Amino acid sequence: MGDWTLAIGGSEHDASAALMRGLDIRVAIEQERLSRRKHGVAHWYESPIQRAVEYCLASEGISLKDVSRVVASDSVPARIYRELSGLDVRTYHHHLCHAASAAMMLPPGNVAGVLVYDGYGSIRGPVPGTTLRNLRETFSFFIFGPQGYECLGTTLGLAYIEPDEFPIGVTNSIGTFYEQVTGMLGYDLMESGKTMGLSAYGVPRHLETLERFIRYSDDPSNCFYCAADDPALTVTIEEILSKGRGSFRTRADLAASVQALIHKTLLHCLQFFQGRPIDCLCISGGCGLNTVANGFLVEHSTLNVPIFIPPHCGDAGLGLGALWLDEFHRTGAPPRLTFSGGPLMPGLSRPGRLYSCAERREAVLEFYPRLVFDGTVTSASDLARVLAGGQIVGVFNGRSEIGPRALGGRSILASPRDPMVRERINRIIKGREPFQPLAPMILASEYEEYFLDARRADTFMLKIAVARERCRREAPAIVHVDGTARVQVIDEDGDPFLVELLRAFRRETNCAVLLNTSFNRRGEPIVESPRDAIDAFLAMALDGLYLDGEFYRQDSISAPR
Repeated sequence: MGDWTLAIGGSEHDASAALMRGLDIRVAIEQERLSRRKHGVAHWYESPIQRAVEYCLASEGISLKDVSRVVASDSVPARIYRELSGLDVRTYHHHLCHAASAAMMLPPGNVAGVLVYDGYGSIRGPVPGTTLRNLRETFSFFIFGPQGYECLGTTLGLAYIEPDEFPIGVTNSIGTFYEQVTGMLGYDLMESGKTMGLSAYGVPRHLETLERFIRYSDDPSNCFYCAADDPALTVTIEEILSKGRGSFRTRADLAASVQALIHKTLLHCLQFFQGRPIDCLCISGGCGLNTVANGFLVEHSTLNVPIFIPPHCGDAGLGLGALWLDEFHRTGAPPRLTFSGGPLMPGLSRPGRLYSCAERREAVLEFYPRLVFDGTVTSASDLARVLAGGQIVGVFNGRSEIGPRALGGRSILASPRDPMVRERINRIIKGREPFQPLAPMILASEYEEYFLDARRADTFMLKIAVARERCRREAPAIVHVDGTARVQVIDEDGDPFLVELLRAFRRETNCAVLLNTSFNRRGEPIVESPRDAIDAFLAMALDGLYLDGEFYRQDSISAPR
């Protein structure tokens, strides 16, 4: 059948699978999109990867017996080896996979400095004198270039060796520190994005207090010290919250303080790339999803090079990095991977499979008669007219995304001209905290009309930008309380549907910005299939659903009131 390589991504969360033939990546998917459980969390009796693997194999019409090799990071759950018994499974260090997943997206010949930071990565050894703890990656620094890669240093933290699946705590990790504050603010430990959104409402008045537990070093192999397991740290955070009686202001100030701490840590990490002839600085690892920190780094970096973060910088992208590493170690030369016959940028940001007309029709019939077909909306221009009229629409457009950002494949779109649209989406449609921001989508050619600093323009919605006065006036629903927005820029040669939609919306309204947020209900992953999209559309009572060229409304009689 051909030279097929299966890649497994994820760790104890965010499992994924990808399939590559030769050097061409054909498809990738996160387990959560199929299990409909956020972060792909699996019970002990469930496979953490089976649905994602079967999705990829079915997409290409092959079976597991056609696969020549399996690649993964060494932090995938041990039980996958039983599921893949008989296959050659090759693993690579967690942080190295993160680094490769970023560097592989750059143009040929580029030399990239890569900073990887997250909660924790691979186990890198025992701790002498104790059977309770081991060492795990927390920060890593790499150079990737035409000849291969070099590790400048890896900072390690102390982790407890748990006899079961009790959550692991790791020292010397800004990611763990951030998650600790997130948990004590009352959010789930996988909800750090809420802390980030909340931080804009506060001031970092507790930064000095938190810094008492931090030390920095000029050695990349020991760059950051934080005894996250020190009981005094927990007591200190509890006292901050208690003195403020847990008020919104107190919680916002604490969030702003830990956000300021991550900014200071990033600036400290830049020194390890100073003076090196790099063309780009890449950020990867779960902390790379902190768009506020990424925007801060763009403005304050002393390296004078572009900053790039891949859409799959979290653990779901580990398998993609392993694909690059496996080819490099087999051939001795950096491979040039492609996606579906084209470049990885930006195609790999939306690697899901395409759904047929028959599959869409089957899903529609399942929910009939609650769906009403609207034949007046068949194109991007028609949809722009609907959005210009103030309606909020779920969009199912071609391939789905990888990573947590909705990039126009599975999005909820709306006009940003009415600030109350944000309130309706957050409070009613998605049922989430009203302080969470919503994102703008704009053509690259029009970015500077609405936002400052072209360095912050980002294809994957992974940097914040400062809104100009025109943006605040014309598109208030996407401007956060601090005057920023997490912008998604669409190149003129990008997704033709999105390009035409933005152009048509401007013709209708004279506003070049659309509001874009992820197509999912509270507590659920982004939708994947036509059935998921229709189910979510009906449950959230959106005004319409654009389903790959067909438009549906909800039956007004059965619609919730």
